[in-house]
Amino acid sequence: MRRPRLAVRTAVLSTLLLTGSVSAWYFTRPTVVAGEAAPVVVSDSRLPLFQWTPGEERIYRFAWDDLQRVELPMPVPGGATSSGAVEGTLHLEGSLALRALEVRPDGTRVRLSLKSLERHDAVLSGQQLFPDAASVAAQLPESASAWVELDAKGALLAVRFSESEPAMFRQLAQTLAAELFPTTLRDATEWDVVESNQTGEVQARFQFDGDSALTRRRTRYVTLNAAGKDRPFQQELRSLTRFERAPDGRMAGVSHDESLDATRTDGAPLMSRRMRLRVTFSARSMAPLLATNEDKSLIRKPEQIVFEGDKETALLRSQADGMTVDEVLRVLAAATRPESIPELDRFVRRAIAALKLEPGRTRELAASFLRPGVNPGLRELTMDVLAGTGHGEAQALMRELLQAPVAREHETSYGLMLQRAGFLEAPEPETARMLTTLREQARAGNDVATRRASEYALGGVVSKLPSGDPNVATYLRPLQDSLRDAKDPQDRMHALRALGNTRQEAVLDAAQPYLRDDSTEVRAAAAESLRGVPQEVATRMLLDSLVQEPERLVQAALLDALDARRLDGADLERLRAWVVSGGMVSGVEATLLNLITHRIEGGGAPVLQMLQALALRPGQHSSTRARIMSLMAQSSAELGG
Repeated sequence: MRRPRLAVRTAVLSTLLLTGSVSAWYFTRPTVVAGEAAPVVVSDSRLPLFQWTPGEERIYRFAWDDLQRVELPMPVPGGATSSGAVEGTLHLEGSLALRALEVRPDGTRVRLSLKSLERHDAVLSGQQLFPDAASVAAQLPESASAWVELDAKGALLAVRFSESEPAMFRQLAQTLAAELFPTTLRDATEWDVVESNQTGEVQARFQFDGDSALTRRRTRYVTLNAAGKDRPFQQELRSLTRFERAPDGRMAGVSHDESLDATRTDGAPLMSRRMRLRVTFSARSMAPLLATNEDKSLIRKPEQIVFEGDKETALLRSQADGMTVDEVLRVLAAATRPESIPELDRFVRRAIAALKLEPGRTRELAASFLRPGVNPGLRELTMDVLAGTGHGEAQALMRELLQAPVAREHETSYGLMLQRAGFLEAPEPETARMLTTLREQARAGNDVATRRASEYALGGVVSKLPSGDPNVATYLRPLQDSLRDAKDPQDRMHALRALGNTRQEAVLDAAQPYLRDDSTEVRAAAAESLRGVPQEVATRMLLDSLVQEPERLVQAALLDALDARRLDGADLERLRAWVVSGGMVSGVEATLLNLITHRIEGGGAPVLQMLQALALRPGQHSSTRARIMSLMAQSSAELGG
C-alpha cells in the first residue's frame, strides 16, 4: 500500500466542502517597500482590535491542542449507509511570528510564520501525519508564511498563501489565523453575531472588558458542516475566547477553549471536538521592510475548507483507518467464521476502503474463498466486501467466484452470495449477462432457489442502469415473464419483489392487480415492489390500498413502502384520516411510528394528530407509549405548542 500523503489533514473530517472566493481588488495592493512605512492607525474608539507598526515582528509562544471525532456516512452493500467514525488529534507547541507588512486606513496585512516547533503530534484515523523530523521540516518549514488580511477594525478577512507553501502549512495557518482574529468587530461594548468557521455557522456574543481584553462566547451552532445542509441536530457547546491587549494596544495574547458534542435528533453521534489554544507574547524586533517579489495568490476565507490533492483518496484513507490489503487477507485467512472477527462491521468498511485504494490486489481474496470446506459465512463476507468495493477488478472476481464449483457447497449460502451482485453501485454489462445466464440455467434445471436469487440480483442491476439504456428492457423482460408465469403465491411473491428491485415505471402496471390478490403474502409483496418506484402515482396506489386493507402484515408493508417515499401535506392528511378513523390494526404501531419519526420536521398538524390518536389506543406496550409521548412532545414543539 502506498504511503499516505502528508497533505491529509484534520479538515478532512468534514465531508461537506465550503466553496467560495473573495473579491480580489482588496488584496492586490503592492507590498510596502523601504522608506514607505505607513504610520500606526490610532483611534479614540475601541478599534482596531490590535495596533500594528510596519516592520515590527512580534514573537509569541503557543500551545495548540485539537481533538475531533466525526461520524461519516459510509456505503455498505445493499445501497444503505452506515456510520464510521473519523478521528483526528493535533498537538503543536512552539513559537510563531506576526510581522506587520502594511498598515493602511482601510486595513492591515500581517505576515504569519512558524519560528520553531518543540512538539508536533498529529494523527488522522490512526495515521501519523508527522512520522519523523523530515516530514515536519517538509510540511511545516520555517520559511513558509501566510499573509493575514485584516480590515480597518482588525477583523479577519482572509488568509493568503503562495503555491510553494506546503498543503499542511496552509491548512494549519488558516485555522490558526481564524482563532487569533475575530471575523466581525464592532465599536460597541457588546454585540451578537453569527460567525462562519470551518465547523459551521455559530452564534457568538462579544464583549469588551475595559480596554484590556475582548471576550467571545460562542453559544450555539446554527449549522454544522458535518450534519449536512438543512439537517437538524442537537448540541452541547461550551466556548470562551479572550483576546488580550497590552497597554500600547498590541496583541498580548489569545486564549481559546471550545468543547462541542453534537448528535442527530435521534441521539446518534454526529461529532465531538475539544480545542485549546494558548498564545502569549514573548519578544519583539524591528527591521526595515525590503522590496520583495513574493506573490501569495491563493486566497482563503476563514471558513473555507479546501481539500489538497485528491479528496476522494484522502477520504478513502480516512475510511481505511490504517487497514491494508495484507491485513484484510490475514484476517480472512485466520477467521473460522464471521463472528470471530472483532468489530465485524468496522472491518468490512475498512476492508472496502483498502481494496478501493489498491484495486490491483483484489484478486488475492480468491485464495481464502476457494479453500474447500471454508465456512459459508466467510464466503458471504468476501462477497460483501467485493460488492461494497464495486470496481471492475472486484466485479470480475465476483463473477469468477460465483461460477466456481466450491461456491455451491452450500446451496442456501450460494443464493445469498448471488444476491450480492444486485448491491453493486455501478454493475458492469458482464455482471448482468452472467446473472441472465445463471437464471436461464436454473430455470432449465428447475433450480428454483438459484433462479429466484439471480432474479433478485438482476432487478438490483436494472435499478442502477441509466434512464434510456436499451439494456433496461432486455433485463426487465425475464423478470416480467417470471411474474406472468408464476404458478402459486410463493412464485408470485418472489417475482414481485424481484421486479420491485428494478425501480422501473413498469412495476406500476405489474403490481396493481396484486394489491388485491387473495394471498396476504402476495399483497404485501406488491406493496414492497412499489417502495422505490419514482412515479408519484405509486404513493396514491399505496394509500388507496391502505384504507381498504384489513391484514396486519399487509398494512405494515404498505406503511413501510410509504415511509420510503416523499409524502406531501395531502398524503399526510389522508394518512391521518385513516389513523383517526380506526383503520389501523393492532401490531402496526411501530411501523407507523417509524414513518412519523422521519416527518417530525415539517410534518405539521397531521403528524401531531396521528400521535394523539395513537396515544389514546388501549393496550399499548410501555416502550411504545413512551415513544409516542416523546414524539408528541417534539411535534408539539415544532408547531410552537
